[in-house]
This record gives sequence, structure tokens and C-alpha cells, in this order.
Amino acid sequence: MDERQHILTMLDGLEGTPAEVIADLARSFDLRQYTNIELCRQGDDADRLWVLGSGHVTVVRLLSTGRPCDVARISPTALVGFSGLAGVPKRSATLKADGQIEVLEIGTESAAELLSDTASASSAAFRRVLISAIAKQVATTNTNIAKLAVDLGLAQAGVTEETLLSTITLH
Repeated sequence: MDERQHILTMLDGLEGTPAEVIADLARSFDLRQYTNIELCRQGDDADRLWVLGSGHVTVVRLLSTGRPCDVARISPTALVGFSGLAGVPKRSATLKADGQIEVLEIGTESAAELLSDTASASSAAFRRVLISAIAKQVATTNTNIAKLAVDLGLAQAGVTEETLLSTITLH
């Protein structure tokens, strides 16, 4: 089993997937290692996505004042940067590698082609991964919105963008 396959076996949604399907899916990704770089910047084209195999990535949003605000820290093994597959053309945040990271990388167009192949077992497996990642993000967002509503009393005036962004955790 190569490193790409090993990383994929840890993804939610691939439990019980046959090894040959994971091997086929792994061929769609490039294995990359980066140190202290920005994988993407807020406002960039959403032209690729990643599976974080090792290390951590910080999600940074620019406030309307132009000041950066860390809103999340992503741990292995998470699918990140997938909003381009949902038709969102630009990045909503910057993804910064915290030290050395290892990722599986695929272009958004290649990922969309993979998803559209309805006859492929690896395509079905990738759809499960994507659905799992989206469901996890929605659940986390809903939990954080509920916490925010309770903690900050959104009905009262004076809730700032900085307060909202520093309280909400994204995955």
C-alpha cells in the first residue's frame, strides 16, 4: 500500500471500501509535502482540493477591516478546499500550513470528472468522502451557530464581524 492509499483509508466515508477501489482512487491524487506555505488565499480561484494526511492547516479569514482572523485549525485526515466542486468559484478563506504537512492534491476539474463517472467504484467512493466532509462541516457549523446564539445573545446589538468569525469554527 502506498502513502496515498494509506491516507485515503483514514478518510470518513471509505470504511469497508475494497483495497482495489482505494488504489484506483489514489491514482487520481498527487502526494505533496509543504512547509509553512499558503495552500490557497482568500479570493483565489477554487482550482484544487486536498486531503490533509499529516500536519495541521489554519483557516484564516480576512475581516472587512483587512485584518486576518484565524477561524479554525484543521487536523488530519480532512478533505479541505472542496467548495469549488459545489460551484463556488473563489476561495472564502486562506489555508496556511502550520509547519510541515503532507497532502493529497487534486484539481477541481479532475475531481469533478471523477465525480461524474457514475460507473466507477472509485467515483462512488469519492462521492461518499465528499458527502461525509460536507455533512461534518454542516454539523459543525450548526453547533457553532447554536453556541454563538446562546453565548452572544444575537438579539442584542453590537455583535461584530470579528466576534462572529473568532467564535465560529470551520472544517
